[in-house]
Amino acid sequence: MRKALFVAIAMVFVFAACDNGGTEAAGPEFVPNQTAEAYIYIHAGYVGIATARTNAQGEVSVELDEAFLPHTLAAVDIEADEWNEDNTASYVVRGNTNYVAKYVVYNGTNYVGTTVGTSVTYVAADEDGNPAGGQDLELIIIRSQDSMAQYVESIQNGGFGIMTEFGGTVQPVTTTSYGQVTKRGSSYWAFGLGWQGNIDAIESFIDENGWHFNLADMSRAAEADANDQRLWSVADAVTGATLSDFKDYFINAQMALAQLERN
Repeated sequence: MRKALFVAIAMVFVFAACDNGGTEAAGPEFVPNQTAEAYIYIHAGYVGIATARTNAQGEVSVELDEAFLPHTLAAVDIEADEWNEDNTASYVVRGNTNYVAKYVVYNGTNYVGTTVGTSVTYVAADEDGNPAGGQDLELIIIRSQDSMAQYVESIQNGGFGIMTEFGGTVQPVTTTSYGQVTKRGSSYWAFGLGWQGNIDAIESFIDENGWHFNLADMSRAAEADANDQRLWSVADAVTGATLSDFKDYFINAQMALAQLERN
């Protein structure tokens, strides 16, 4: 439901700002040396980041990234001496049990984690470290463009931390098991085409073909190719991307590109 809401909002924003259909039409050049950013909730667990830029000649490019949300940033090794069943929460994905720090801090506010089904939810903690109620931290983060932008900036500057006990020393999270707090430049999905290869394919497609397309222009091959990959096409051009959330990434790019000023 949350993902569907963000996609719907994104499409309203994009197509209010863009011409509909077709490859990018000839028109006014973009103002040189500018940057615009847009954010979207992707794949039920990440904040998508799109950064659109123009160079000194007004030529357009877009860069895509993704920020890990708290349930990934708070991941810990239950076998380590400082972690145990009392100061962690756990959730199961594909039969694997994942452990996260029970107590976390985001921008100076304490949160406590509780297992709910197959996920962990963080809510504000009271003075004793018990759940005080209120909105789930991830919902707070993804509720708007501003809140997602703040989150991305904050985690890159140590604004998210974990504690081995409530009220204890905060350990800022600046890396993950993949290397970075965002996927770009990390080891996330580092096999085959991988995450970065898919993102490169989307960025290259936009660079070569433009970005004024509708969702109806985007389709995924019904059958796998010789490399056992189902490739995405936009209009009649094959993108080379295979990831299931292709449309969300493309929409995110459109959201950023639509904000660029034209001469």
